[in-house]
Amino acid sequence: MDVADASSTTTGNVDPDPDDPTDPDEPVVSVPTLPIGGGSYPLDGTPGVVCADVSWLWPDGNNPSVPEGISVRVTDYVVEPEVFEPATAAACDGASCLDGFVFTSGSTGCQIPMRSLVPWTDEQQGEDAVLRLGGEMTCPAEPCELENVEDGDIEVDLEAPEVDTEPTDPTESEESTETTDSTDSTESG
Repeated sequence: MDVADASSTTTGNVDPDPDDPTDPDEPVVSVPTLPIGGGSYPLDGTPGVVCADVSWLWPDGNNPSVPEGISVRVTDYVVEPEVFEPATAAACDGASCLDGFVFTSGSTGCQIPMRSLVPWTDEQQGEDAVLRLGGEMTCPAEPCELENVEDGDIEVDLEAPEVDTEPTDPTESEESTETTDSTDSTESG
């Protein structure tokens, strides 16, 4: 799953500078699973969509920042089980993880709107799922590796979105209409 590139200095997204001679010299390492954590919350006004709130965790909860000089560009995602997909028409409040987002010491969080692929009901809340991100890490020198990835968090919990399944009684709607019609005819008569 390739992720499109985008640029913004305020969101942490960057495009590499093709004219910068230092870019090819810095080691780039593929990282299949990034040290991330977080949760999800319903996206207001968009039924069945939750915002995955992703935070970088390095190397532990006491120091959740990326070291200076190191950057990690998000290149793909995995959802298990496959009951969610990115909601391309929706937007969360923060920077999008899937638009070429780059984790740096000054940019350690992003979000993804995720749309449910199964119908959720009150009786069967569906399956909660987990989101994992993969990426490419660029370091100023060798060795270029992540510490404690195996021992820390590597996923974001995606909770089944709430769905209003209150049944509507058609007779109540008809009675309301009849009451309104008789009131209107009394007022005009």
